Amino acid sequence: MADSSASRLAAIPSAAELVKFDHSAAGHEGISSNASGSLIIKPCTQAEIDFYESAKAHPLFQAHIPTFLGSLSQNEDQEAVRPLLDAGRDQSLQGGPGAGTATVTTDPTPGPVKRKSWKPSGGKKLSTGLAVVLENVAAGFQHPNVLDVKLGARLWDDDAPVAKRQKFDEVAQRTTSGSLGFRIAGMKLWCPPLGGGVGEKEGQQSSAVPSDEPNVEWKKGYKSYNKFYGQSFSKDNVAEAFTTYLGGVRRDEQTGKTVFKRKRAPLIARRLIRELESIQYALENEESRMYSASVLLVYEGDEAALEVGLQEEEKEKEKEKERERERERSRHQVREQDTAEHDDEDEDYDDEQLAYDEYDDEEYGNEDFDDEDEQANIPRKVHEARLIDFAHASWTPGQGPDENVLKGIRSLLDILRGLVE
Repeated sequence: MADSSASRLAAIPSAAELVKFDHSAAGHEGISSNASGSLIIKPCTQAEIDFYESAKAHPLFQAHIPTFLGSLSQNEDQEAVRPLLDAGRDQSLQGGPGAGTATVTTDPTPGPVKRKSWKPSGGKKLSTGLAVVLENVAAGFQHPNVLDVKLGARLWDDDAPVAKRQKFDEVAQRTTSGSLGFRIAGMKLWCPPLGGGVGEKEGQQSSAVPSDEPNVEWKKGYKSYNKFYGQSFSKDNVAEAFTTYLGGVRRDEQTGKTVFKRKRAPLIARRLIRELESIQYALENEESRMYSASVLLVYEGDEAALEVGLQEEEKEKEKEKERERERERSRHQVREQDTAEHDDEDEDYDDEQLAYDEYDDEEYGNEDFDDEDEQANIPRKVHEARLIDFAHASWTPGQGPDENVLKGIRSLLDILRGLVE
């Protein structure tokens, strides 16, 4: 295993080398992405970098967070990070050898800016001189619908000043954070206004346009719901936000029942339930504490692209079944030869041939592969769910699972199950 003590530090690139990340539903400003959109570069603290590094020792948990590529420190060497930003999607997201190994600088790592007194950041960009490079969970979608859910009834870390504790406790008390262990931090939905909607052609708004709904604005075909939208709900009506996220509901004229407007909404809800159940299992089998962490839910908001994604999933399943049948045929042939022949040289050859056949099938499949078409062959995504935001996260051996965060996950599961039952 490679030594991670150096934290894979590289220089933050110039503004010209990055583009603004447009799919954040909540959180601090200043998040950027590389040109392909496969990676995001997020300002952070050293504590968050350390937590991502340490997650390698917790593979069950690591499977439910964005792939960590490395960290960046700010200095004048703009070339050091270029190989990382220019890396192809397959290298960065598969986590293979060398993934995320940007050139290491010799500059000392800048630490977080220490404040003598705490003041709310208001979502402004962090100024620590550090950034974390992560898989973009929203990549692979044509028009992602994104929901950021902040987890926990207690939102402050042990070292938080009194003013911060009081502020966060007050917010939790008057929102679903206190009652359910979660609240909606932000939401972004692909919902292009038909016929211009707010005076502009579909998807062409160049700047934010206020919506008739409070705490909502239109921009480039998306409806963005800010943190005050999530704070407006109580435990009695917060399920309405999730029906909105899944496309809304209508009354069926024949049955009189309330049903989803979107045909695939129940399928998406059930998939998100399975993802959250898996996250719940991972958290129940770890000893950690995370304050102000979130779970990020994403699904394909473009209904036509969603159907294509589902079709590609089915095709891939059939391909995998065929690959497994081919592997079984190879194994069967070797077993027959092994039974019929007792020559040691033949047996050695058969074993080598079997190993070759399995390697050939698993690595290359049974289809032609064109390096130039690699990007086009990446399947579309249908949904995603990941834990994010670990500025106040740590491993706590001997203290048991994080019931503060688990309360929120269980409440989310109760609500989503109620929508599809």
